[in-house]
Amino acid sequence: MKSCCSLLLLTFMITQCFALYDADSKVIKLTKDNFKQLVLDSGEPWLVEFFAPWCGHCKALAPEYNKAAKALDGIIKIGALDMTTDGEAGQPYGVNSYPTIKFFGVNKADPIAYEGERKKNAIVDYLLDRAREIALNRLGVEIKPQPANDDSKVVVLTDSNFDEQVINSQEAWFVEFYAPWCGHCKQLQPEWNKLSHQADIPIAKVDATAQTALAKRFNVESYPTIYFFPAGNKKDTHKKYEGERNLDALLKYIKEQKPVDGQSVVTEVIQITSDEKLNQICNTLCVLGFLPSDKKEQEDALQILKKTSLSLTGRANLGWFVGEQFDDFEAELSVIGEGYPQVVAIDLNSKKYYRFKKQLTVENLNEFVRGVIKKIESGQSFSSLPKLNTQKQDL
Repeated sequence: MKSCCSLLLLTFMITQCFALYDADSKVIKLTKDNFKQLVLDSGEPWLVEFFAPWCGHCKALAPEYNKAAKALDGIIKIGALDMTTDGEAGQPYGVNSYPTIKFFGVNKADPIAYEGERKKNAIVDYLLDRAREIALNRLGVEIKPQPANDDSKVVVLTDSNFDEQVINSQEAWFVEFYAPWCGHCKQLQPEWNKLSHQADIPIAKVDATAQTALAKRFNVESYPTIYFFPAGNKKDTHKKYEGERNLDALLKYIKEQKPVDGQSVVTEVIQITSDEKLNQICNTLCVLGFLPSDKKEQEDALQILKKTSLSLTGRANLGWFVGEQFDDFEAELSVIGEGYPQVVAIDLNSKKYYRFKKQLTVENLNEFVRGVIKKIESGQSFSSLPKLNTQKQDL
């Protein structure tokens, strides 16, 4: 009886393994014995799903995968490999979750991860795009980036014009890296087009499958990837957008990234030696560093301020002093006698100053400034911006 139950259990497990793709399915069943011959040694493109029969996402994918395979029967090979029985065939491809789907195209040694929607139409669209690329490549035809729609103001960026348009510009830019086959990108497109009409900054897109150098440069690993490039200096200042992909959320985000009215955008940390420079920096929110006179210690602290300034462009201006050069000014801000480096944030709108009390690191300083902006930090009131008065001679 026990042997009978064990046999039934084994039969059930085997049945489950093949239940995803039965004998009538157009999905080709791959194994460790036939994978090399059918996929790697053939000149045909393949889409391969590495799955586990117990995986819920794999079960959900199976009907769509079956329909896609039927639609593309005789055009592109679609296969599936059960990692629980033939895992050694999938080991070279970094399969660590299920389902993992890879496209084996021209370079079989380096398959491309499929990251689109797990729907039949998305899979078919993706494979037809890949087939078209292979065919045009064989003809020696250059694949040009997708043009913007006629009703859109979205700027099309390429490897050749990106730096000229974005990096060398003093404007802020909002840039989407997309793939033509990506379902989420297609869903975003109408919102992105509307945004191009309503936003007061340039809205752009990059076809990451065609502009591969740009995609690699900005570590684009999924689609769509959206970056905000702030106004002013754009060296390492871009920020990844992680919010909702609708018009209202996108417009709100752009507004949040803009400088406060009347605030100049300063993209470097300026040494303050006069009231004129102080007023230039502290016209709304400013972060002031009081640094040691020792050159090495001063430079170490200054580098932290500079790295912080990159992420605060458009939100706060940064400046610095040599400590003890303006004793009266430091006394007004409760800095004198505390040692160096010291950092104080001044918000002219609320007429408050805030002392930074943690170890000076980029992470801590960014957290501090965010707290000041969000009114989380506790500050001291003042009636007007203190004057520097007389500067001591350099030590």
